Amino acid sequence: MAHPARQWTLRRRFTRLLLFAALIPALLFSAVMLWQQYRASRTSLGERVGLSASLTSTSIDDFMRSRLAGLTLLASTRDAPLAEWAPDLDRLREAYPGLTSALVVDATGHVVAASPAPPPGILGTPASRVDDRDYFTVPARTLKPHVSDAFRGRVVGTTPLVAISAPIVRNDELVGVLEASINVESFAQQRGEAFRMNGYEMVLLDRGNHVIHATDGLPYGFLDPVTDPRLTLEADAPANAARTRFEHDMLDGSAGYVARARMSSGWTLVLVAPVRNLLLSVGRNTLVLLALLVLVSLGVLAATWLQLRDLAQGTGHLLDTLRKFALGNPLDTGEEAPMPRELQPVASAIRDMSGRLNTAYGELSNALITQRDLAASLQRVVDDRDQEIADRTAELRNAVEELEKLASIDALTGALNVRGFRRDIGTLVEDPQCEDMPVGALIIDIDHFKAYNDRYGHPAGDTALRRVVGAMQSCMRGAADTLARVGGEEFAILLRDADITLASEVAQRICDTVRDARIPHADGIDGVITISIGIAAQPSPQLMDHLLSQADEALYRAKRAGRGRISR
Repeated sequence: MAHPARQWTLRRRFTRLLLFAALIPALLFSAVMLWQQYRASRTSLGERVGLSASLTSTSIDDFMRSRLAGLTLLASTRDAPLAEWAPDLDRLREAYPGLTSALVVDATGHVVAASPAPPPGILGTPASRVDDRDYFTVPARTLKPHVSDAFRGRVVGTTPLVAISAPIVRNDELVGVLEASINVESFAQQRGEAFRMNGYEMVLLDRGNHVIHATDGLPYGFLDPVTDPRLTLEADAPANAARTRFEHDMLDGSAGYVARARMSSGWTLVLVAPVRNLLLSVGRNTLVLLALLVLVSLGVLAATWLQLRDLAQGTGHLLDTLRKFALGNPLDTGEEAPMPRELQPVASAIRDMSGRLNTAYGELSNALITQRDLAASLQRVVDDRDQEIADRTAELRNAVEELEKLASIDALTGALNVRGFRRDIGTLVEDPQCEDMPVGALIIDIDHFKAYNDRYGHPAGDTALRRVVGAMQSCMRGAADTLARVGGEEFAILLRDADITLASEVAQRICDTVRDARIPHADGIDGVITISIGIAAQPSPQLMDHLLSQADEALYRAKRAGRGRISR
């Protein structure tokens, strides 16, 4: 009765060892693979949220800058009395649908015209004073356009607003301020909803770290102060360059990434990306792997049961043969000499058992091969996912480069804008091969261009600008020369490898070519458009601001000498 108990103990022990040998490596491999997948996904999330913060801050900057340009143009060109600006304000709001209201304020801070019209009787009362608003005080003090902090309206509505404003200057004196209010939801809500669909939260802060807009997942409302240093940036942070950090304890106690980007207006865009979605993904993959491990375990148990049953049958046959031999029963004689007749049943039983063991080993080897193929398939899935992430990152990087290129071109003339010109100067200064190369600079102004716009209209002025730029480009030596529009009718040309003599020749050629283009201008010199040019040169690209300042001073000398000429 002891033999069956020992046989059962041997079978149970063998089953445990086989399960241990099959499952432990699979569990370890699965754990390492899941951890690597989580690390890679978390790194990718950090890169995505940083890039999204940078792109979104740039997009909002462009939105505000485009509307501020239209406002500044109207403030600098409209000559009517301030009280007669209401139709202009209506047209301004039609041109830019995001503007909820527009105001004209006199130099003392009183609203004198508004669109839409305020309630009757409010103009001229203390309620119409806005001299406490930064959209009035800053342009009035600096005589420069301004993007305000967040506030609630009080003259035309009380909705959450931000404002853009430009000074109205006549004869170098402040006449008033032109202001337009923008509903915060018009540029922030859609972006916030898009981020929430991807599992992000967004908050937009003004210069004083008060909330302009926050998505519903954050505990902030309009104008709430934000003092958490993880969500704020210092005032001198680079514009549109996102700073991304992983925080273990965010606003809701979970871990995730926080990306902050300072905007050109001084505002701060903050994106919060929890990693809980990554954990859910890892959890789903874990369940799939556990299900596979359960199936493998069941297969191992079934194979073990079958093989041990066959082993028990073979052992029983051997024992029956040995028992017959012990009892002296006659043995089967299937083997020829010299094998003794008494050992032939034992040898036959051993050969039979050996064959069964070989079969079991082959099946076990096939099971292990299947397991390795499964692991290789899972690794290929991980590799494909990593490649997909890398491709997506490359696409986003290319998009950022294309946006940077578009942001450097003046849309009207095709020349570089101030941003592109500054970037070209930085490239020249930082190039070690240009360290000892002479550089020339031309500062060009179209003579009496404001009178041209007043007489012929702005569409004709735009056409004239493009013709003048075409004439100047035809006189440049090639790709080594850079043309940029640095003001309304002011341009700058940077001449590489050019001394003062060569710069003067190029300037004279440009001046003559523009005059020869014979663009009619009744208020100009000889009835055509002419230009004035200031020239400067230096032996190296260092101190470029000094070079441009010299050229600018030369331009003023050319203007004082009668315009339509060049001056060193």
